[in-house]
Amino acid sequence: MRYFLRISRLLSLLLCFFMTSCSSRVLSHPDAASSFVSEDTFSLESKNRFVKALLNAEKGDLWGALDGYRKVRPSGASAHAAVHHAMAKAFFELGVADSARSHADQAVEYLSDDRHYLRLQATIAHYMKDYAGAISAFTKLVAIQPGKTEYLSLLALEYIGSGDSEKALDIFQKMLALDPADEQTRAQVLLLEIKLQHYHDAIETLSSVIGEGEEKERLKLTLGELYMQTGQSEQAVKTYREIIAANPRFVSAWLALFEVSVQSGSRDVFLCDLSSFYDTSGMTFAQKMIPSELFYVRSAKDSTYLPPLHDMITEIDRRYPGEPATMLMKGRLLLRAKLPADAAREFRAVLRKDPSNIDAWEELVSACLFQQDYAEAIRVVASAKKRASASQMRLLVLEGYAAFQSGRTRTAVKLLEQSLQLKHREKDRWHYLQAASTLAMSYDKLGMQEKSLDMYRRVLLLDPANTLAMNNLAYMLAISGRDFETAKKLAMKAVADEPDNPVYLDTLGWVLFGLGEYQEALVYLEKASSLAPDETEITYHLISVYEKLDLHEKARLLRNRIKPAG
Repeated sequence: MRYFLRISRLLSLLLCFFMTSCSSRVLSHPDAASSFVSEDTFSLESKNRFVKALLNAEKGDLWGALDGYRKVRPSGASAHAAVHHAMAKAFFELGVADSARSHADQAVEYLSDDRHYLRLQATIAHYMKDYAGAISAFTKLVAIQPGKTEYLSLLALEYIGSGDSEKALDIFQKMLALDPADEQTRAQVLLLEIKLQHYHDAIETLSSVIGEGEEKERLKLTLGELYMQTGQSEQAVKTYREIIAANPRFVSAWLALFEVSVQSGSRDVFLCDLSSFYDTSGMTFAQKMIPSELFYVRSAKDSTYLPPLHDMITEIDRRYPGEPATMLMKGRLLLRAKLPADAAREFRAVLRKDPSNIDAWEELVSACLFQQDYAEAIRVVASAKKRASASQMRLLVLEGYAAFQSGRTRTAVKLLEQSLQLKHREKDRWHYLQAASTLAMSYDKLGMQEKSLDMYRRVLLLDPANTLAMNNLAYMLAISGRDFETAKKLAMKAVADEPDNPVYLDTLGWVLFGLGEYQEALVYLEKASSLAPDETEITYHLISVYEKLDLHEKARLLRNRIKPAG
């Protein structure tokens, strides 16, 4: 039955093709004069070959079909176009894109206004990432059928692919004018308006779609963010408060409200809202910890978030005294403030309440290492292995990190290599990166340079934004005297991410020194030295630059500043 239906479909296509080849019409092809054909002048042998080739294609014998198409002798524009179209489809299915493109173009050259031929041409062009070619084909299709939204949508998407979002937006807006109730098109318009920073237009678009239902809260949240982008903070606050009034347990709206308070510096308003948030019923403790966890992360790079974070901890600790999560947060802040002994007390208090808390064990190890109490760090790791609830990989990474920091480098290598060899299901991205980064440093310390370089490259493949790996790889390339250009790119990215990190500044300065760009190196190394005046390696690098620039007096003064070893 399926075979019969397939044959029927083929016969219908063939009938359409042969009827088209009989018609008289003026064509744009150079051979238009010879393109007037009739069924009588189209050989029966060619028809049979074409049918046989089409059948081979239906069966999946695409190479056989192509051989058959080549033996067809078409005698008119329609026939030529049909054969090239069939060959283009076969080559495209075979993955031979260049040949498919060539035949698709020829089919359109013979019949420039055939929708099927233009659609295949556009599809192949898109596949080959030739967005200009696809745009050209879809533009012709839109001209043939101006009201067909499918073609308009595809044309807009090609403009997005080509990077011309403004033209894509214009097309989607035309589609919306044709059908104002089309929610999908309106969503595309909104996304592009936001992407192109047409925030006032986006506010108008979004306001028109906010109704009732599950998505109302999230749409209003986005509306509030757009108000903030346009400097309408009062409207943003009003929008966030409307969301909270309707759903007091919608944490994202509270977070947005806190953000406005922090940016405006309104501490009294912030404290009032914070109190209301913590007093909201029906919310779990974990939900109430979300703002402080977010502010903790942000405060690492923006100190503006630190005072409100302390307010959060104070308020939640007053309402929920002795909660392990709050004590863990306080310990982390103490450790960040370089008070490791105080931090360790908080972490031990957490572990007395929850001995299986692997986060507290890890932080306690860090506190011991910070105090250079390596023996205690090793004992803590041993206790964690007995009592913590964690994956084998996480524990191996913790033990390997402690071994590396305590100077037991070969032990660290053994443990970290073992952690990376675990089955994939036992890995997680963060601990894999931690293991790989520490292993790279361990290899470097043992003089295994090639292994270290390879490990840093693996880290960057998984995490291209890893500034530590960028910096260390750049420095290793520089001191080995190879691939300075790659080292420069990596070092510049690291400094762009952390412009006040003296280690990263030193790396970039030393890379520029290796490239002979001494004046540029001077800028970065002087800044690095001012930020870390006691770092001997940075000082020696700066001395080298001074000498290259004939600044011998500065070099002499800097040498005198270096304290003798021991």
